[in-house]
Amino acid sequence: MIRVLLILSCPRRSRRIARQLAGEADIEVRQRAPETWSDIVAALEEFTPSVVVLDRAVLNAEGVTVAGDIARCARRPAVVLLADAYRPRDIVPAAKAGVRGYVVDGSGGCAWAPVVRAVAAGGGWLAPAAAGELLDAFRARNPDRQRIPLTDRELSVLRLVAQGCSNLEVATRLGLSQSTIKTHVSRMLSRLDLRSRTQLAAFARDLGVV
Repeated sequence: MIRVLLILSCPRRSRRIARQLAGEADIEVRQRAPETWSDIVAALEEFTPSVVVLDRAVLNAEGVTVAGDIARCARRPAVVLLADAYRPRDIVPAAKAGVRGYVVDGSGGCAWAPVVRAVAAGGGWLAPAAAGELLDAFRARNPDRQRIPLTDRELSVLRLVAQGCSNLEVATRLGLSQSTIKTHVSRMLSRLDLRSRTQLAAFARDLGVV
């Protein structure tokens, strides 16, 4: 069961997303409109979510800052940042803070179940513009990074990781053990100087393998 905690300041939006997720058999959802950081901590401890959907601006603070604090909690839930409109300056700080998803949903048209399942499985979910911003920052840091060679096996693993598959799902599809997949992912992260599966997925898109 994927436990999802909605930390959203707009009750109407929170109810809309909760109704959408409540229809999924593998998802349990709760809502919280916090007034203090203690409210967030209490909700995290009480519900122990695997995924947190967080407003870009919450508690009169940048959601990126709050997301980083949540991502560093003991149980380390996957954090998805929700914005009304795309803001380029959010993306790199959000990735560094450990955010696993960045969704722009001003009009209410986002399908949330795939987002939740992807980040809960260890993958990431980025709005198209956000993915482009992250790739631009990635290229600027090292323009030759995209030419680093990978083995055929690593490319197969990379492609599935970029599609949001968990290590278990990748292992099942490729007929390998989970430990082997973990080793491949760890080696690629180390070799490419990346910090998360989200950045690894962005690298895969840069290579054009997905």
